[in-house]
Amino acid sequence: MLQRDIHDPELATVTLPAAHQGRDITLAYSRFRPAGDHRGTVVYVHGLTRQKRDADYIGAFLSAQGYDFYSVDAPGRGDSGWLDNADDYSVLVYADIFKSFLVQMNFSRVHWIGTSMGGLIAMVMALKGDAGFFQSLTLNDITHKPNGAALKRITNYLSETLPVFANRAQYEDVLRQNLPLGPVPQEVWSHYAQHQLRETPDGFIYHYDPKLVRRALVDLKADIDLGAALPLIPCPVALIAGGVSDLCTAQEIDDFKTLRPDAKIHIVPGAGHVPALADDATQQFILAHLRNTAA
Repeated sequence: MLQRDIHDPELATVTLPAAHQGRDITLAYSRFRPAGDHRGTVVYVHGLTRQKRDADYIGAFLSAQGYDFYSVDAPGRGDSGWLDNADDYSVLVYADIFKSFLVQMNFSRVHWIGTSMGGLIAMVMALKGDAGFFQSLTLNDITHKPNGAALKRITNYLSETLPVFANRAQYEDVLRQNLPLGPVPQEVWSHYAQHQLRETPDGFIYHYDPKLVRRALVDLKADIDLGAALPLIPCPVALIAGGVSDLCTAQEIDDFKTLRPDAKIHIVPGAGHVPALADDATQQFILAHLRNTAA
């Protein structure tokens, strides 16, 4: 079966008419087309300050197994459009925008893979009555009630004043501290660093709208509990957690299993927040989860 090149997904945008407060929203996405028979559509959504190219490894793998794989930049990230109001950078707003994305793309049911914020968006969609879009749900290092101390830790490195890096290697040192991907090869670290930055005349800066930090700092300091969403999700659910994650610890996993005892759990040894979904064991776990889902 054809293996996809992680460095060469298709890149495109879609405009969502009147998707937010009557205004059009443009979302950017990368796509790995399926090899062989089409087995389903996967939509991946990244974490708070990340972007679509984080999913290149799992996207290339799943597309080689027959899945049409889309990884989407949330508003204000990557190549997607920015929102005018900082307060609109909220999972409540994202849930509506991503519903519009699924409708605009004519996706009736998808396998949703959500890393951190991407998982929260799926749960908020369920609260809003939109869980019927999910054929399966895979949560990457996020539960309905993420660890409060870890959320506050994340606020310590968020700032509306974006740092300027002399080169990507300098940023990679920060990446290793703030986003412990686990025991992955050097090429994964380099790949994550490459696509997280954009070049300016002064150096390299993050790709995202700095004002999204304003709302994030408020939300991360609040108590997040989306437990009411879990019974509303009728599809099979899987949870991936970093073995040394501070956001998705054994306590959070136990709480999650209480509400979703049917969920499949996979722990990535040595990974923190968040696993890169680039190792064979994790990719095989996700593939099995998708394959065991009824059409």
